Amino acid sequence: MVSSELFFGVIFFLQCAIGFIGNSLLFMFYVCIYFKKPQQKKPMDLILAHLTLANIVILLTRGIPEVMFCFGMRHFLDDLACKALMYIYRVARGFSVCTTSLMSMFQALIISPHNSVLASIKVRAPKYTLHYFLFFWITNALIYISVIEATEATKNSTISRYRYVSHIYIVRSTRNDSYSAGAFMFGIIFHDLIFHFLICLSSTHIVLLLYRHSKQVQHIYSNSHSPRSFPEVKATQTILLLVTCFVLFYWINNCIILYETFNFEKHAELDTIASFFGGCFPALCPLLQIVSESRIPKLHFTPGKAQRPHKDLMDGLVNP
Repeated sequence: MVSSELFFGVIFFLQCAIGFIGNSLLFMFYVCIYFKKPQQKKPMDLILAHLTLANIVILLTRGIPEVMFCFGMRHFLDDLACKALMYIYRVARGFSVCTTSLMSMFQALIISPHNSVLASIKVRAPKYTLHYFLFFWITNALIYISVIEATEATKNSTISRYRYVSHIYIVRSTRNDSYSAGAFMFGIIFHDLIFHFLICLSSTHIVLLLYRHSKQVQHIYSNSHSPRSFPEVKATQTILLLVTCFVLFYWINNCIILYETFNFEKHAELDTIASFFGGCFPALCPLLQIVSESRIPKLHFTPGKAQRPHKDLMDGLVNP
């Protein structure tokens, strides 16, 4: 058991370290762009900056306690600390889902043709970004208020009477436990399902536009180039990878939480696994963003070659 805890401790530490450094670098990059390179600002920068902050909060509030437990610290949080950490974690996680959905929809709007039915929305949508953030924060803060009431610190007592159990916190049962827990979990799943549906819908729109564009510019490339080397194909692969990672990791996390919530026998180890999958996207997202961010090299040198027209479309998609 000690060896498995040490293994998970190292995994969580690496996950938190990579995610924290990556998200912090991205956040500083957007701040640098805003103050020092205003001519390079893009409509998506504010959304991406908020997403990096949400990712940092997720990693700190969920990953750090797991690291501390796996390295031997027991019962280091009281009830108040557990309530605060879990509430902040759930709100930040919900905000991350909403912001990723908003990012995907903005990408779809930005690359849409000017003569499409989305042209008017394309012009007006960026003006209300802060309104979207305020709406997301308020709705997620209200949805997860019940977390404060139900969460307690893990104690040396029987776990059969609790609805959800982890090494760090527990969710106690109430008088109307079956109904309230079921309604709460349904609300969370329904919330995530709506925004994941919007992500998939907008990403499908992006892929279709890229495919159509690649067919239009295919004659520009020489026959020596493989279709897989087209910038449009690479951009499509990046979008699909981001969406696949987001949906996969978050729904694995949700499925484990659902199983542990409604299973009669409680296994705290399952929450550790769920926490790992819940932290995968916040840790990997900045790495994918940094790789695809075309403006990062421009902070160090000025390219000598002008970009081709199809390159501008790809940059608008991957880093709008």
